[in-house]
Amino acid sequence: MEHRGDPGAVQYGNFMNYYQFNSASERVKLLPAKEIWDPSANDYTKDVNKKPYLVLDVGCNSGVFTRLLHGFLEEQLKRPVYILGVDIDERLVERAKAENTVEDKISYSRADILNENDFKTIFNYLRQHQHDKFDAICCYSITMWIHLNHHDEGLQQFLRTLSQLARLFVVEPQPWKCYQTAERRLKKAGEVFPLFLQLKWRSDVEQQIEMYMEQALDRRKVFESTPTKWQRRICFYR
Repeated sequence: MEHRGDPGAVQYGNFMNYYQFNSASERVKLLPAKEIWDPSANDYTKDVNKKPYLVLDVGCNSGVFTRLLHGFLEEQLKRPVYILGVDIDERLVERAKAENTVEDKISYSRADILNENDFKTIFNYLRQHQHDKFDAICCYSITMWIHLNHHDEGLQQFLRTLSQLARLFVVEPQPWKCYQTAERRLKKAGEVFPLFLQLKWRSDVEQQIEMYMEQALDRRKVFESTPTKWQRRICFYR
């Protein structure tokens, strides 16, 4: 078993013991109030407040944070919240399903966002709930894994594809030092990230993601959290 402070080495970020070293409850404490999630939250004359709030949680792991996020949003927004959590690892998804205490409002599915066939799951979920977009799409600490496995263009495609389906886009990018740590750990395990040396977004990767969100995807940053213990900031783009 890995030491509590050592997550080990994985290729896709699919840590089996993720929440032992990255507290879900501490992350929730950094989330902003309802006005960031829904600018119309205080306007009770609008019909939108009566409709369910739809969230896609990408890279949901075993669902611990997903469940806390659901409770947080329902408390903040005072309306039904439905969340679809997706992860690339079937084992983690099965664990999330087994531990799901809100089955009527939280669903989980194995999906690779960059796989066209897997993406049908997301479109089907939107149709099922009669939405054309998610009210919020959340990507917590997964951009590095997309980047390391799919290069700069793959990360850009990931951001672009999800942005098209999100009213609010929430992203928690990993800084470059996290890439170096992930590469070092994988080398120690006898493997490498083949694209690591080819990446052009490197020491300024967080700034590159922000510029891409604002300039290429025409989004505006409306909130940035204080740093997590891993020195990552949760950024909200509308």
